[in-house]
Amino acid sequence: MNKKSYALMLLHSYALRNWREYLYLTALAAVLISLPTSIALLSGLAFALPAIWIITGDYKAKWDRLIHNKNALLLMSIPLIYLIGLFFTQNFKVGFQELNKSLYWFIFAFFISSSPPISYKITRRFLGIYILAVSIAAAVALVKLLFLNSIQFSDFRSIAWVDHIPFSYQIAFSIWLIFYFIIYEKFTWVKKTMLFLLIAFLFITLFSLKSINAYIYFVVMSFTALCIFIWKTKKKLLKFTFFVLLIFLVVSPIFYIYMCVQKFYKATEYNADTIEMYTANGNRYEHDFDDKTKENGNYVSLFICTEELIPLWNAHSNKPYDRKTSTGYPLYSVIIRYMTSKGLTKDSAGFVQLSQKDFENIENEFTNYIYADNKLAVYPRIYETIWEMDVYINSRNPNHKSLPERVEQAILSFDIIKKHVWFGIGLGNNASVYDEVILETGSELSHQTIGWTHNQYLNYLIRFGVIGTLYILGVLFYVFFTGRKNNPFLITIFFLSMLVANFGEANWETFVGINFFSFFFCFLMWATPKNCLLEN
Repeated sequence: MNKKSYALMLLHSYALRNWREYLYLTALAAVLISLPTSIALLSGLAFALPAIWIITGDYKAKWDRLIHNKNALLLMSIPLIYLIGLFFTQNFKVGFQELNKSLYWFIFAFFISSSPPISYKITRRFLGIYILAVSIAAAVALVKLLFLNSIQFSDFRSIAWVDHIPFSYQIAFSIWLIFYFIIYEKFTWVKKTMLFLLIAFLFITLFSLKSINAYIYFVVMSFTALCIFIWKTKKKLLKFTFFVLLIFLVVSPIFYIYMCVQKFYKATEYNADTIEMYTANGNRYEHDFDDKTKENGNYVSLFICTEELIPLWNAHSNKPYDRKTSTGYPLYSVIIRYMTSKGLTKDSAGFVQLSQKDFENIENEFTNYIYADNKLAVYPRIYETIWEMDVYINSRNPNHKSLPERVEQAILSFDIIKKHVWFGIGLGNNASVYDEVILETGSELSHQTIGWTHNQYLNYLIRFGVIGTLYILGVLFYVFFTGRKNNPFLITIFFLSMLVANFGEANWETFVGINFFSFFFCFLMWATPKNCLLEN
């Protein structure tokens, strides 16, 4: 073989190798970009990743990496538990949907573990691309919330491109990725200042999404990170600083929530014998002292005069007083609650004090003015949760209330688990089994179309029993403890924060949630070179 032919052969081999590598890297980048921005693209990648694995060839090397990676094989076995559960389904459509979501454990473990690790330089760029994608999605969400006043965007749950809860997790994780790079990379002060500004922006967006579970996720992630810093750092002053931050992180949310509860229950009390009985126009008020529902310290069922309120509202709005809202409740319940939140009597005297903005808020179904006037504040979300629990405690009706529905579902789930302790009920049966236990217990929880408990571990126990649940969690803990040495800091804060968040949300049952966790769990475990994010 002459030198020219040999050179051409080397060039061809290099180009082919680069072509394969670029296609693989493009696939990883597509996943990172789609996680915060596009469910459609994320769905398409479920078919694209296996196709890319086949097209890029080099099967012997891939197979060798895979079969020598015991942790990846264990992670790939999780869908087998779902497959076994499918044999017990009474609803194959729902059962197959649940099975399909579990396949992402297999897809990412198979695709990433069998491919060669990427360099630190590429890892850094990829994480930078992900932070950029999250930041763009966060900016769009914030613009929708602040500047688009249509009813479509009046609810914080509708402003993100993907489901707002896993998106909130991604924002929290991105904040710590940026912190991580600030600490370990040698950036100029200008770049560090810009990154701190980006962190501040992401903080604002995280709070504007108002996911309590995401707040907990971020607090646990921060708590874990600070514990690691305290353990690793040798400088006493720095160790003390991290310790003070840790105490502040734990105490401040508890104190703030306590103050919010105290403020909520500080209500103006009235006596039935001395309360005013007539409006300024001489019409009689309706007072219901048995109803303890409150808005901003004012009782909703006091000082109501429908005789004055109905004609005034119908004359000022195209939406009739007794029409149904999007949640099925009558509009007058929104009117009365909103006026109560402003401390107004529900009569002509209170009505004339409503502004045009108040009318718009009521028509957009805001039940309290603080929900419309404090879009970036945390207090309205905490207030809403306290209000929901207060109503639930007094009425035992959990429907259309986020936390009470979760509490009621969790209570009922224990009745289901007791009947199917070891092997569970299988896939696709949750809704029907929940409806049965609702009838048996007399719960006021409405008909269940999905039957999720918003608690990942209770969901596992219901579906797969103790045996299946212990297998799945055993696999995850084993893979974590034996594989975390590659990137111990990021994997640890990522894994532990999700474990805690799973108590308040079925994160591995949602499409974006399972993709987010399974991808980064595999990516940090096997795609990045060992300790690359610490040694460089």
